[in-house]
Amino acid sequence: MAFQTLVVHDTTGVELSYIDSGAPANTPYTTIFAIHGMNFTNLVFERLLEIAPSRGVRVVAINRRPFPGSTPFTQDEVNVTITGGDEERDAQMEARGHEIGTFIATFIQRFSLPPPSDDKKTGGVCLLGWSVGALFQLAAIATADTLPEAARSVLSSHIRSLILYGLSFSSEPGPIALGLPMPAQNWNPLVDTTVPEALRLEAFGQWVTSYFDHANVVTQDLDSLSWVVPSLSRPPTIFGIPAGKRSAMYRLGEDAATDLPFLFFFANQILKSYRKACYDPKISALFPQMKRSFLCGDKTAAFGVNGMWAMKDDQAVHGPKTEIVYKMIRGTNHFGHWDDPEQLMDAFLELV
Repeated sequence: MAFQTLVVHDTTGVELSYIDSGAPANTPYTTIFAIHGMNFTNLVFERLLEIAPSRGVRVVAINRRPFPGSTPFTQDEVNVTITGGDEERDAQMEARGHEIGTFIATFIQRFSLPPPSDDKKTGGVCLLGWSVGALFQLAAIATADTLPEAARSVLSSHIRSLILYGLSFSSEPGPIALGLPMPAQNWNPLVDTTVPEALRLEAFGQWVTSYFDHANVVTQDLDSLSWVVPSLSRPPTIFGIPAGKRSAMYRLGEDAATDLPFLFFFANQILKSYRKACYDPKISALFPQMKRSFLCGDKTAAFGVNGMWAMKDDQAVHGPKTEIVYKMIRGTNHFGHWDDPEQLMDAFLELV
């Protein structure tokens, strides 16, 4: 699929690239804006785009900066990630949120996307943040109140669903991706210093696309999760992706080098962004139609299941009055949208 681009900052000329399934035959239709995670580009959503027309929805998959087709980060921006102070990082977090928010508002206006129908069953916009992409989705919502009035109004009138899909430290909305602490049991080849540094990204790609047999995904017992060893029941998703497509989808170069430092050094900003987007009454007033949900596969890596548990516990303290739907998909891993796109599309549409 060919990348297209939209300018999201008139002064700097910053662009975000995207792929688009196009408008389905029916109208009004719902538009899902999907934001990819760590190392994997927006091409990871390709199978969702392929089935979108037959499901009567439109899927637009955005490439975040600095992934292919989108504007690279400046050296100053990279420096803030590594050595910046809190004020600089606050500003950078707002900038990332504004880029996504401006993209969506611009796309809505340029392509005249349908607003929600009167019965709220179709039309409108869903923000789908997958893995680390969920924190940029949350930033877009949390910083929408500081966008220009025109963009803010467009987003307010169209957004009706926020789906956190597999969020965590290295994929899946898990604790670190929400700015929450990780448990002692956590393991990941990206941060295991016994794994040679040159092999960590390659090892991560095979590990994170695996399936895991957890003893229990309900009791919130951390020791019931399989933190390290994948299941033999089904091969890792990456094994079934053709080599040419895999090299375009899974990035091992400089464009994939900024997410991990961002997670570690922006923990304060990430936590504030997540809690504001999910629990702040002013954000709820700005987005009165927006439903919130957390989706996770029961065969995903442990950080994803634990991420759901951690958010439930955090919500009980910081957002007990906020309605959030938590949904576990049976038999799917962190890449259910690739291995089982029809099943995942069903789940997404149920949560819209």
